[in-house]
Amino acid sequence: MFCPYKNSYLQLVCAMNPKLLNKAVDQAMGKKEFDPHTERPPAQRLVSMQPSLYAPLVDVTRARLGFGRNGLRIVNRELHSPDHLVQLQALHSVLDQVQISENAMYLINIHLVYRLIDLMRNEDPVIREKVCLILTTLATYRQGRERIMTRPRIIKNLMWLILRDRKEIRFVAANALKSLTEHRCSLAKILENKTIVEDLLRMVVNDHKGIVAIHLNTITNLADWDAERPLKANAFQIMMQLFEDDDPKIISGAMDCMTQLCKHEVGKTLADTHDLTFVLRPYLIHNSAEVRISAVALMCYTTITTRSKWRAKEVCEELTRVLVNLCYRSNKPLLQISAMQVLINLCDCPDVRSHMKWHWEKRVKQIRIRTHEEWDGTTETSSYGLETGHNYRTMCIEKVETIKNDFGDNAEVVNVHSYLRRIHEVKERLLYAINWQSYRD
Repeated sequence: MFCPYKNSYLQLVCAMNPKLLNKAVDQAMGKKEFDPHTERPPAQRLVSMQPSLYAPLVDVTRARLGFGRNGLRIVNRELHSPDHLVQLQALHSVLDQVQISENAMYLINIHLVYRLIDLMRNEDPVIREKVCLILTTLATYRQGRERIMTRPRIIKNLMWLILRDRKEIRFVAANALKSLTEHRCSLAKILENKTIVEDLLRMVVNDHKGIVAIHLNTITNLADWDAERPLKANAFQIMMQLFEDDDPKIISGAMDCMTQLCKHEVGKTLADTHDLTFVLRPYLIHNSAEVRISAVALMCYTTITTRSKWRAKEVCEELTRVLVNLCYRSNKPLLQISAMQVLINLCDCPDVRSHMKWHWEKRVKQIRIRTHEEWDGTTETSSYGLETGHNYRTMCIEKVETIKNDFGDNAEVVNVHSYLRRIHEVKERLLYAINWQSYRD
């Protein structure tokens, strides 16, 4: 029978319609209030704990799926049931069960991934959407990613959905692909697809903005592993066009992708050719905090070359003033540390270093850095962090970028104390760069 509290099917066999029993009991007790358990339609949201994804075409008289190891095997087997309704119910139950880590691991071990491959191009769009949602969840487990990457056909099917399906399914397919690229262990196998980067760049230009933001994250992850493929596919010029978009998420995503491209020698040359430091100047005072953070992080790489430093000298007074003001944003440590790194890069130019020495050294010494009690490990102060104190790790903080390492195989979240120590070290390096003197002097 269907249980509204679990949003799935609880027992293997249901001898009769349980609504009849409930109606008989209500009539015998003389109850007059409305009971949604016994009224049609059968799938009604009864309590707040019920998931928002309700089961399709729920009919408790036909529900015969169960939980436990035996029930999970039955659910897995009935993904290929000839009865379309049973197939939908089984797929929905799998989507619920993979949210439980123990059941997800068991489903991975009984080769759930291989059964999902056959359903990725099903005629029913609901099935295609549910399959992508299940793959997104399985990709969060190491065993799930390994099992998925043993079948490169899954990446090919995901790209087929991204290129040709309706926008709702393109969205969930893009999320599934992004979740796979967030782990470096699977990037090499994903890039074995010869056209994945070119196809994603083509969709970035033509797709809806919500989907484009996801694709930009995917391309950023792929460029972090191999920047040559995107550069050969004109990703640099495409990202430059996206800087002019109206959506801050698109601008921020394009800048993050450009940051990975500028780590490559060809990307640095293109940045000098297009004068990228001058292009980024208006974005340093943008209304969106995400755009400011991404712009300063990108400028850390566009100010490395000698040509860029001498070009920045032409607007030395304005640029240094804006960057020093950004260094005072102690509530956004990621913005603070990136702005100081840009100033360190610019101090390699003698004229900029002299200007910083005479005008901004005193203000740099007064830069305030947050203590660990004031910072919850994110780039901005939120009501959750202020209200819960040190319990922020148990809260869901939406739309807040978490501090991460810039490099390494394990780019996981770092602890607050080590990151604050890193900010203090960058500040000391900035003061050293301002006061540095050439041996010729």
